[in-house]
Amino acid sequence: MKLATVLLLFCVLQVSAKGFGQKKLNLKFTKTEISTILTSIEKQTNYRFLYNNDLADLKQKINLTVQEADLKEVLDQMFAKTGLLYQFMENNLVIIKAGDDSISYELKAVITGKVTGDNNIPLSGVAVQVKGSTKGTVTNSEGMFSIGAEDNDVLVISYVGYEPQEIAVAGKTTINVTLVLSTKQLDQVIVVGYGSQRKIDVTGSVAQVKGEDISKQASINPISALQGKVAGVQITNSGAPGASPQIRIRGLGTVYGNPNPLYVVDGVWFDDISFLNPADIENISILKDASSEAIYGIRAANGVVLIQTKKGRSGQAVVNYTGYVGMQHVTNQVEMANANEFATLVN
Repeated sequence: MKLATVLLLFCVLQVSAKGFGQKKLNLKFTKTEISTILTSIEKQTNYRFLYNNDLADLKQKINLTVQEADLKEVLDQMFAKTGLLYQFMENNLVIIKAGDDSISYELKAVITGKVTGDNNIPLSGVAVQVKGSTKGTVTNSEGMFSIGAEDNDVLVISYVGYEPQEIAVAGKTTINVTLVLSTKQLDQVIVVGYGSQRKIDVTGSVAQVKGEDISKQASINPISALQGKVAGVQITNSGAPGASPQIRIRGLGTVYGNPNPLYVVDGVWFDDISFLNPADIENISILKDASSEAIYGIRAANGVVLIQTKKGRSGQAVVNYTGYVGMQHVTNQVEMANANEFATLVN
């Protein structure tokens, strides 16, 4: 019984030593830049390197072959013929700088912290960057990060699906951040019916055209500018001055009544949108099947054209001017008969 207890204790201690010890490195590189080797080491271990990308020695190509070596041995071999120095910090952070003071990257402070989300859940892969520079890092699986910054720097913390935050260093060495979920992501929202849905939730056939693509064409009617831009939509211009074009969505839907689609401009129904200036359109969405048109009822039997116009935004005022000049002239005009010729023709 005592022997079994001793063996069990020995195995536990050995497993514990393996769990807490640093991983040995096995590397083999030929004519590879030092910065590339450092990136490879970061992927294999829990160490993170902090350095200035402008250091010339990091672009030096070396040959490196090690087996079962500690990180210190690897760095000594890598930097043997360079002017680079390294220093181990807390949280497995390694600072690399040049040995020449005239070109050294002076690190004022090392900022550490933790990024969490809802219910204090750590977020991994959060981008932490010094505003206005290329210095940045990401959080680990526990939401922890370390980055070098000066007192007057501002850290920008951003993550997909969350509102970004900017925090001034101002002499702080520890910064803990709680991100808030983003309530709006306009590039993933489609206007449907009387509200909006996420693009992933819209199962119907919806085509969308940006307003900037419409305003590029010298067209008085915005529907004419859609010609050839949306699959399944046929637009025919009669050529008559001031006449609205005919639009057919997936063919002719009915032979009775009005075969035109329903136009919805900012939530208001219209039968014709020739009054609308193409330069005032933010985007146009065309609903082409029953599932996406159902909310509009029977009036949407021939399809729906949703138009969202531009709205004012806070900030500096911007004035745009767009002008069009046209001329109409009859070609091959038929020569008309005078009074005597007309009387002769009638008689």
